[in-house]
Amino acid sequence: MALSLDEIRRRSSEQRKKHTIALAVLHQNRLRFHSEVVPSTPALASWMYRGRQREDITQLFAGREGVAQALYDFLAMVHNLIPQDKFETFSTLFRFPVITNEVLSVCFDKLSRIFDGRNPAYSYQFASTEQRDDWEWYRQERMGEPTIWSTKGWDFFKTQINSVLIVDLPEEQQKGDRYPQPYFYWLPIRDVIDFEADPMTGQMQWIIFRQDGDRIAVFDDESRRVFRGKGNEIGELLYEQPHDLGYCPARFFWNEPLSLDKPDIKQSPVTKELDRLDWYLFFSISKRHLDTYGSYPIYWGYQQECDYHDDTCECDGGFLKDKKGNWLYDNNGLLKPCPVCSRKRLTGAGSFVEVPVPDPSQGQPDLSNPVGMLSVDRSSLDYNKTEEKDLRLAIITAIVGQAEEITQREAFNEQQVKAGFESQSTVLQRVKRGFEEAQKWVDDTIARERYGTAFISSSISYGTEFYLFTADELRLRYKTAKESGASEADLDALQQQIIETEYRHNPQQMQRMIILGDLEPYRHLTREEVQALYEKNLITIEELMVKLNFADFVRRFERENMNIITFGENIDYDTKINTIKERLAEYAREIIPQQKEVEPNKETEV
Repeated sequence: MALSLDEIRRRSSEQRKKHTIALAVLHQNRLRFHSEVVPSTPALASWMYRGRQREDITQLFAGREGVAQALYDFLAMVHNLIPQDKFETFSTLFRFPVITNEVLSVCFDKLSRIFDGRNPAYSYQFASTEQRDDWEWYRQERMGEPTIWSTKGWDFFKTQINSVLIVDLPEEQQKGDRYPQPYFYWLPIRDVIDFEADPMTGQMQWIIFRQDGDRIAVFDDESRRVFRGKGNEIGELLYEQPHDLGYCPARFFWNEPLSLDKPDIKQSPVTKELDRLDWYLFFSISKRHLDTYGSYPIYWGYQQECDYHDDTCECDGGFLKDKKGNWLYDNNGLLKPCPVCSRKRLTGAGSFVEVPVPDPSQGQPDLSNPVGMLSVDRSSLDYNKTEEKDLRLAIITAIVGQAEEITQREAFNEQQVKAGFESQSTVLQRVKRGFEEAQKWVDDTIARERYGTAFISSSISYGTEFYLFTADELRLRYKTAKESGASEADLDALQQQIIETEYRHNPQQMQRMIILGDLEPYRHLTREEVQALYEKNLITIEELMVKLNFADFVRRFERENMNIITFGENIDYDTKINTIKERLAEYAREIIPQQKEVEPNKETEV
């Protein structure tokens, strides 16, 4: 619907979607906190909970205010769980990048396999080949496709799932191009003032949003308008661009809603694991704290009187207070120890705790040993280590459908692998469908604006199959399958997967490896295994010679003829393979007499 100027001003001032946008920003802040790598920052202990407010901590994160807010909320949760002294130590141990960055890096690396499908297909239909050729140039050279989706688009997918895709036109047409020059970009949800969107498709009916330079843009299904404005105040109209799209050139980047009653807040694959990620981070830092007790044990001893004081402070129980009775803190936000007590009580690593001196008059027996050491609680160490590992495994499995540990074990259940394969495929299909829909909308919108009715339609598919395992993981499966007595057909399929995965970015080498696999006799057997078959008279000496000298024979064939890829291009594949095999057999027959001269006579052996 087209908005009148009065409606624009009213909707801009009312901001009906203000609460929805705030919830979306809050959601994205938590996503960014766990997925966006932040450079190391100063210790947080001196900043937290010593009169500092939420706004103060954002000073540590210039340009990353969202991460700062999520950090503050996380530390507030921790502060409510543990005592103040433990919290100060916890804050000291907290460092960026956080450990959850690594966990989500594993998850997103697995999800990014949607951009590396086995059979992607992009099809664009135009009224003439001239426009189609121009489109292919424009989308690759000017729009940056398809790379922009796997780079910039992937970054928005990880950290700003609620962003909006905007298709715009420059204010002035660049010279040298007879077609319009539309472009697109991701608009952060925090820059949106108000909008109305279809809850089913994410297509905007209209949108009002802030632009750089104190400008406010209004896009609807008839035009693009840009006003002078600051905050939410609409000023004078700067320019207006009518369009013939029939719909608003804006839509939500992602279209998987958080829930039915909140369709405008989008759900990331990580959303349901945010609570577990907070807990994993808490356990990881708590384990680090507990580890210090193993490295630095706790000693105890009798209380000692200390009368240390100077003009500004005095000792109170081993720590310093000023003349007004306020505790003094060091640069890390910890209590400042007395310089006299700290030297007397402990020489070496560890912590020292004082206990009252026994008073015989009160019936307290004198202890035989005035100093002792408390050993670390091994069960607590083991529990934290196990819990941290289990949380990591659960997070990865929930997000991508299968954790990497399953495929790295030497012995595994084939049913588990199959189930994990199907689970990963389901997750990848959902993610790739979201990207396909987003890219198709952008491409269709830009093509319509650039070519008008000359653009007919498009079809975008990232593929139906994905490289879910690495070549090393597949080799491990191949080894296990062979040792467990898998059939030749199963081994052939696994070897084909290994070749396609290893050489997916080198089609020529992939073709060569497939041909070599078809040429090599007993390709699933080692040289020693083939020799053992020959000794049992199960294969001929000719087959043995080809197997043992396979690489040399292939090189000789290529020297005498041509590359095995180009050889026999004009004949069917089966004839080509049989022709090369016959030539390799001829090479083998040439060296058989020489082999028999040095080979023991098996018939006369005892």
